Amino acid sequence: MSAPEPVFRCSQYQHDLLPQGSVSAADLEFAREVKEFRVSLFKLFQTKIDAAIAESEPEIDPNRLYLQIRKVLDNCAEVQQAHEYRGILQDKMWASVSTQIQAERQRLESVYQSHWQGKGALELNSNLKLPLHQLKTNIHRMPGGYLDGNEAEPFEVGALYDAGTFLYGLGWFGPLNDELGHTLINQVIAPYYPDFSPQTILDLGCAVGHSTLPYTAAYPTAKVWGIDLGASLLRFAIARARILESEVYFAQQNAEKTDFDDRSFDLVVSHILLHEIPASARQRVFTESYRLLKPGGLMVHLESILFLQPPTWVARYFRDTEVWANSEPYLASSKFEDFGVYALKAGFSPDSFQIRYVPSNAAARAGQQQANWVAFCAVK
Repeated sequence: MSAPEPVFRCSQYQHDLLPQGSVSAADLEFAREVKEFRVSLFKLFQTKIDAAIAESEPEIDPNRLYLQIRKVLDNCAEVQQAHEYRGILQDKMWASVSTQIQAERQRLESVYQSHWQGKGALELNSNLKLPLHQLKTNIHRMPGGYLDGNEAEPFEVGALYDAGTFLYGLGWFGPLNDELGHTLINQVIAPYYPDFSPQTILDLGCAVGHSTLPYTAAYPTAKVWGIDLGASLLRFAIARARILESEVYFAQQNAEKTDFDDRSFDLVVSHILLHEIPASARQRVFTESYRLLKPGGLMVHLESILFLQPPTWVARYFRDTEVWANSEPYLASSKFEDFGVYALKAGFSPDSFQIRYVPSNAAARAGQQQANWVAFCAVK
């Protein structure tokens, strides 16, 4: 008899700014519940979709058929209950992590203060005008939202985000939640731009620097910047980077319009930023990427295929209902073909824009080549 599949794909690296009980017995029980629920949720969707297709008109237009299927599922009591439970589990996750942070508040505060000086730098802007589209909802139902946090709670939002991301992904993003940075570097840049060696790098929408830090290891002579709207996220990010002995320069800026000079960077990247913003903001991010790049510089925006190009109707229905069930309002705000248009309007030439489908770095190392990620790439 084979051993049961582990609940978490890996163990979390317990750096000092995390609550040290963040992978407790309670978390294991919760993670097991989440994993089992997600399996049952997709089975439920598939069963209901199959039944709806069987009742549909023959040879109906696919988009019209999907709308009919969605109406059937939306009105199904069993599906409605499952949607409600999706929200309950997400809220339970945040509450559990928050409780652990509060239990270790004094220790975490001491660790944070002891790393306020060191490598890299942090630039905060209390006058930064936050875009309204990021103030409309608490993304992923995170209490207070990504942009919460003040001087009285200088790092708590970052700690909540860091520990919560690992629990939400069940370890899918790696021990340091940095899988996406490694994926972009090793599965996009290395094979498709093998001679590219950037010396100035900018990570847009970096949050607490999960995906930013891998660039300091991959390009040790480069100056690496990470920007985000959230002051608390960035306060946590700089302390976390110093604990992990990485030199990163963080700044509170808007990725749609930064304060950096024209032609400041060799490489401009983002990691699952685009699905968090509306279509108009996506265009501005592409335009700003072009402005910031030096001639010959490279833009790469890494995104989830599930969210931007769902491969099945089950995946599409999950994506579309994440909009409200998990507070992800902008998931479907662009057609997939729009991203090439964004690049052309930004100034990139048609020949320079490429869409790369890649596996995660961990999957590729394990010999799996199924693409889960899509990278929008262009050279200036």
